[in-house]
Amino acid sequence: MIKKQKLKHGKTGQVIIFLLIVLVALFFVVISNLDLNKILHVKSLTRHAGDSSALMGARWQGISLNLIGNLNVMKAMALSFGYTNTIESITEVQARLCFTGPMTGFLGAQQAAKHNHIYSNPAYTERIHQHAEIVRNIYPFQTSPDGQPLFPEPYEGCWNDYANMLDIIASDGIAAGPDNARFYNDYPESWHPLLMPDFYEAIRGRIWCWFFINSPNLLEDYDNYTWWPPLPDIANQQCINSEIFGLGLSKIETSLVDFSSKSQQAGTTIEILPISQTNIMVSWYCYNSDVWSTWDAITSEENTPEPYLSDSFPINGQPKQCYDYAGADTAIRIQADITRLTPGPKGSDVVNAITWTAAAKPFGYLQETNRPNDFSIVLPAFHDAALIPLDASSAPASGAFDLEWREHIELHLPIYAQQGPNAPIMNNTCWYCAQLGFDYWENPSFRNAGSSWLNANSWKCTIPPSGGGGGSGGGTRRGH
Repeated sequence: MIKKQKLKHGKTGQVIIFLLIVLVALFFVVISNLDLNKILHVKSLTRHAGDSSALMGARWQGISLNLIGNLNVMKAMALSFGYTNTIESITEVQARLCFTGPMTGFLGAQQAAKHNHIYSNPAYTERIHQHAEIVRNIYPFQTSPDGQPLFPEPYEGCWNDYANMLDIIASDGIAAGPDNARFYNDYPESWHPLLMPDFYEAIRGRIWCWFFINSPNLLEDYDNYTWWPPLPDIANQQCINSEIFGLGLSKIETSLVDFSSKSQQAGTTIEILPISQTNIMVSWYCYNSDVWSTWDAITSEENTPEPYLSDSFPINGQPKQCYDYAGADTAIRIQADITRLTPGPKGSDVVNAITWTAAAKPFGYLQETNRPNDFSIVLPAFHDAALIPLDASSAPASGAFDLEWREHIELHLPIYAQQGPNAPIMNNTCWYCAQLGFDYWENPSFRNAGSSWLNANSWKCTIPPSGGGGGSGGGTRRGH
């Protein structure tokens, strides 16, 4: 006979506890895998949405440039036939196209993002609505100290039209933020540490080499908030291009003789029409040489012996001559929030944000080998649009639609400049404000620690040779 053995009650309880532990562990493994799959899925959606939105904006930039170029040709035709009265009307159409064309691209970028299952971002939408109010109620009336308009209208009623376009696009929700926008009321480009995101990152990360390379005496010379130089003033400017997806054009009063002579000096010829009245002064839309310059944002290893010493984005090979130029481009920021299944502390929801940034650019050529801007005047020359590395675009280091950064420089910095770290606004949740507070930058012992480290280790502050993606950090900070 086989004797049946019974488990003791104590051992039975231990098995149940063990099974419960296994089940709980399996539960967390399952929901962790679900969270991982959800994150990868949303990341894929944001990537496709960002890339397609950037391409849509760049295509409309190319379309807009071609339309403006065709209107330049129409002006030449009007001169040829003596229809000088129509030239002013054509010029106004071009002025409107500098805004309506990019705005159409901005609208198309939103549709591209939404077709890739990205929802509207309430913060982005509110930001565009707020800017529309600034355009409508401030731009027409803001003047410089000498009484001149800071933002003169490129055509009558432009600011109201432009604000209406922004409101209409935002009314359907903004899913793709314009990350290379150049708002007219932004601070001009200048070397001021408070306007550099890297300065705040260097403080938080104790990246003392940043100070050694960019401002060697800052740690020792700084005393208190009154030491900072004044924030730069907003200067008068020609408001020819849209703030969002601008085309980088300028309006020049000249005759076609000048363009013809420039093309001959370049060793090429360009003929629009056999024009008899080439010496008549007319407003032409041309490429702004400050924007449409050499593409210095990229560096070819063939032309630069030590490309890792450059701030430019490194590439293999050399771009074709007809494509090697900077100019109009688009940069997009997509942000999607994910609520995890895995609970947080005390059972709270865990929400993570996935951000994807992408850039694209219209490309073209004249006479097969010439760059579109070789002759200064805009002509229909653009044929395609392609993605480019973000670091090779016109987007600033932090991006123009990093809303926390924009809030800091627009709202917090002016107050900090007047009241210092004791200002009430410095106690809010702004990450950048926290770096300027008494726990970090305003603490003398913090700055002394940086000075002491540099006194002993400044020789280490060199950029290492490229390798494994362009440097010890695995490539440039944003360049995907």
